[in-house]
Amino acid sequence: MSALWAVALIMLLSGTAKLRSGEDVQATFTRLRVPRPFSAPALARAFPWLELLLAAALLQPFTLLRPVVGLVAVALFAAFLALVVRAQDDGVSCGCFGEASAAPISRTTVVRNVVFLALAVLALAEGIVSLAVHGAGLAWQPLTAFSAGAWAWALLVSMLLTTAAFLAGRESVPAAPDAAPATPTPEAPAALDPADGAEPERHPFPDALVIEDGRYTGLHTLASRGAVVALRLSAGCGSCSRVIARLDEFRASLGPVRLRVLMPQHEAGAAPSASTGAIPADLVADDPNGAAARGLGLTSYPMAVLLGTDLLTAGGPVGGADDVLAFLEEIREIMTTELPAATDGSTATPEVRA
Repeated sequence: MSALWAVALIMLLSGTAKLRSGEDVQATFTRLRVPRPFSAPALARAFPWLELLLAAALLQPFTLLRPVVGLVAVALFAAFLALVVRAQDDGVSCGCFGEASAAPISRTTVVRNVVFLALAVLALAEGIVSLAVHGAGLAWQPLTAFSAGAWAWALLVSMLLTTAAFLAGRESVPAAPDAAPATPTPEAPAALDPADGAEPERHPFPDALVIEDGRYTGLHTLASRGAVVALRLSAGCGSCSRVIARLDEFRASLGPVRLRVLMPQHEAGAAPSASTGAIPADLVADDPNGAAARGLGLTSYPMAVLLGTDLLTAGGPVGGADDVLAFLEEIREIMTTELPAATDGSTATPEVRA
């Protein structure tokens, strides 16, 4: 296995995974605190394509270009390594391989990136040797430059690539939520049919990242702690004022079901409007670039959706002040009347109609 080809494979998988998952690269850059000159929105949008372009460049046969693209790969993986080392204790994910990299950065992530950097260094060395042996010309197979030592070089590269794949597999598996108990409890609610017997359509929701108390938290982790009504509200939205005015009332009467208002980071902390009232700060979850709201189908103001502990929606999304308030009223009615009787005193995640 050629080191140039091994790094090309990594870049191909990384770029393709981001494109297939619809990964919000700008949000990834934000949580990894990428320096401002390199975190421009246009660059973030183009980044998966640039990874694919680098993969193609690493595979090209022109020996004169191989040291150049090898050096670019080294610089890129060195930057990746510096970013994950700095973010190791922040509880954020790296998003390196799209949705497969949803787990928070750990020591495994750091070691994996060290191996990636080692492969990039070998790719640079391979490019230099290829140019020195073949001169400025064409050579499709880089390992021919190593003559009799090609097998040893290929073995080393293969071992590093296998190690990287093993580490990527380990760190890519998000921590599984605790198993649901046999009896519904407030911490791990179960589902209950609505009063009219019509079951809502339930759909999986993405593990998009939001910020609570200054730390990144995935929606899956947030919901696994207890059912959550995610709302999209704005202090500057006139139709939101009726919902905002009753947030304190609802959060005191929904039992274990919690309220969270998803707000893009540029809105969080905005001065409250005198006409709409303030959104309680402890209910706000900062939503970098609105990625979580979009993933939940909350596309306008006001809107709401109920997230169950089984990582499926349990009702909604609904839009408009009247429908959102009716949605919250229905949850409250189920939580205060039907579920206590149905669960012998315990509470459970309600299913409400969309």
